[in-house]
Amino acid sequence: MKRTIYLSIFVVLSAAAGLLYYNHTRQATVLIANRDLAVGTSIQDADVALRAVNPGSLAGHMLSSPEQAIGQVVALPILAGDFIDARQIAPMKNAQLLTAGLQLPPGYRIIGLPVTPSAAVGGALKAGDTVDVLAMDNPSKVAALADEPAPAPTMLGKNVLVIGLRTDQGASTESADHGLNSGSNRPSTVLLAIPQIDEATYSAAIAHSSFVLTLSTE
Repeated sequence: MKRTIYLSIFVVLSAAAGLLYYNHTRQATVLIANRDLAVGTSIQDADVALRAVNPGSLAGHMLSSPEQAIGQVVALPILAGDFIDARQIAPMKNAQLLTAGLQLPPGYRIIGLPVTPSAAVGGALKAGDTVDVLAMDNPSKVAALADEPAPAPTMLGKNVLVIGLRTDQGASTESADHGLNSGSNRPSTVLLAIPQIDEATYSAAIAHSSFVLTLSTE
């Protein structure tokens, strides 16, 4: 009788030990980033890799296959070697990704103005700054009469919120090496939050004007 009891205890303990060993040594597959991925980046095959890890080190939202991430857009910054969380990516670019975490006021729209660094405080702007926006007729966009003086600049907006900056290649300046085309004067894009009622005014200006942005200090 005692032998049977001892044998039963041994079997139970062996099974428990085997289960603990299995849980300790078994591996799970998780997706990691091969490089730093900035917000707005469209994830490609070369950007990710698989790694075997202990399941105990994983949270519930980690991705486990490249197919879950490739083609998605980075919504929160991901550093090289980090596990990729499903909450860090989104199916497509949207306004929330453009705003760099800034709150867009109700009734406002995001518009991109083409500028050169020299006309945008030397390219020193950053998301969260407020600027005054001046529009000047651009002879290369509209036919100018030789005998007429150039019209005075038009003030389009004061204390306008800068939502983001893009290089001439369309990348955010956070993922570019040297900011807003530093070292060149190629056109870039400044993303601004403007009232909906001003959309038509800004859109018309883009067709025939160049822009100067001055940093608001008020």
